[in-house]
Amino acid sequence: MRLDYLRISLTDRCNLNCIYCRPGERIKILQKEELLSFEEIIKFIRLILPWGLKKVRITGGEPLIRKDVLKLISMIARIGQIKDIAMTTNGIVLEKFARDLKKAGLSRVNISLDTLSRGKFIRITGYDRLAMVLRGIRAAKDAGLEPVKINMVVLKGINDAEVLDFVSFAKENSLIPRFIEYMPINGAGMRDWYISNQVIKKIIEKKWGKLESVPFPGSGPAEYFKIKGISFTLGFISPISKPFCSTCSKLRLSADGKLKPCLASSYEIDIKRVLRESGQETRIEGLINSVINFKKKKRSHLPDFNAAGKFMFQIGG
Repeated sequence: MRLDYLRISLTDRCNLNCIYCRPGERIKILQKEELLSFEEIIKFIRLILPWGLKKVRITGGEPLIRKDVLKLISMIARIGQIKDIAMTTNGIVLEKFARDLKKAGLSRVNISLDTLSRGKFIRITGYDRLAMVLRGIRAAKDAGLEPVKINMVVLKGINDAEVLDFVSFAKENSLIPRFIEYMPINGAGMRDWYISNQVIKKIIEKKWGKLESVPFPGSGPAEYFKIKGISFTLGFISPISKPFCSTCSKLRLSADGKLKPCLASSYEIDIKRVLRESGQETRIEGLINSVINFKKKKRSHLPDFNAAGKFMFQIGG
């Protein structure tokens, strides 16, 4: 089994507090010594190259609040087999970092944007920072971190009425909008928020006509479509209504060094502990194989998001 895609969480800290990502109660945040160092991350990337790794995505928490993140991007960019380095960010400080991220070797960004309403943004994230995200989107485009994708987690009764506005905003700004089904990771949030992407798709088709399926480069879980007669692409990520376990080719590495085969599983292996011991390369290879074998067995299973064991910000969104 080839694994061409590794998601690396740099931190569990964030400068937002989204209602579907973090629980209501206080959760212990990782301390500096608990995080993988950049050198340890690079060591792990090099160890997993033989399995076909070509793409790395940097996530969090919010990855841009990890100190010296530009240094890590540059270190990854120097690994010849890695052809694509992407980042998922909330965009809050992207205006400051965009040009330097591009210079360091970052290919592109996905930006979380669940609403275009200032009031709803405050409700969903806990902060009045929508304008900062919008400036971050413009900065990403100006820096050439394209295609810029904007991710909307659709929450029934909260932001689902904005779907058409979201599409229009993306069309007007040459962005790729993606609609993500709400996932109750470890029970976070409310099940009443769930709305199927099939419903979202019908809302869009009612205004713009039937969507046409189109191929799109990459190894992510999104299905892409275009509006007939328009050079415009939009995507749907449907982990609940249309699970993609059978085609998944990614692993996740958490900020504290836990290697996970799946977002919807509590199974993980502590890679950090072994990375910090000398001469353990062969053992690490065995641990990687253990995770891959688990992934193979679970490919035909439906995901159980309550079994994740952690919240989204701890796993790496």
